[in-house]
Amino acid sequence: MKNLDQIRAANALNAAQGNTFKGVNDGGIVKKVPTMIRENGFLGALAFACEKGKENKPKNGDHHKVFEVILLHLKDVAVVEVDGSSVDALMAHVVDQSSAKLREITAESMAYLSYLRRFASKEDEA
Repeated sequence: MKNLDQIRAANALNAAQGNTFKGVNDGGIVKKVPTMIRENGFLGALAFACEKGKENKPKNGDHHKVFEVILLHLKDVAVVEVDGSSVDALMAHVVDQSSAKLREITAESMAYLSYLRRFASKEDEA
């Protein structure tokens, strides 16, 4: 049986291999999201990622992509029960939760992001 850190690391490794996270350096957006969560709260950072631009597409696409993989992880460890893999569905779910549940979601997301930012960064390969 795997422990929670093993699950976080495996999910982060899979997400980093299957996605390109852009930013100043490869993986740069992944490094900014934890700061956004600390400064604005999980809901504020999620709202930024959900913001729509032209043609009803995510205005902040790379942030949206990071929250998509956060959602997949949260579902995998059974922290949230959201139908589908839509970041908008995550927002609808989170706003209906208690403060204690929101703290749990935030804490698990931050723990997951600590792994994802290491795997998504390509700075060491120069």
